[in-house]
Amino acid sequence: MEYSRFDDVVLLLIELCKPFSDTEIENLMDVKIAMAKDKDFELGYTTAVKGLYVKNFKKLQDKTYKKQGFAKINQQLTSKAKEKIKEAVLLPPYTKTGNEPSDPSKEKLRAKILRMYDKHNRA
Repeated sequence: MEYSRFDDVVLLLIELCKPFSDTEIENLMDVKIAMAKDKDFELGYTTAVKGLYVKNFKKLQDKTYKKQGFAKINQQLTSKAKEKIKEAVLLPPYTKTGNEPSDPSKEKLRAKILRMYDKHNRA
């Protein structure tokens, strides 16, 4: 299956959140580890992130969305994920306005998070 940035939870969170602090990156890494260990949590968290993205898509496009800190958003997402949501959220076609790579700063942050995650999994 072809890579889609719209299926990448980390990139969606980067778009929804204020710039991540080092502590927030570590917290995101903890979430990724929890997702790897618990498939129900992974599905619930992914569903919650995509739902939040779709809910705010128009504001993101209009650049009127007010970004929040990851800590605040993560609380909401984790709470929803623990409800054991079973259905998947399919992003509507209108949210997929181009699948071009995101800007370099987002890609750099995503790469840093994934390197940290891989390093942790090797330990």
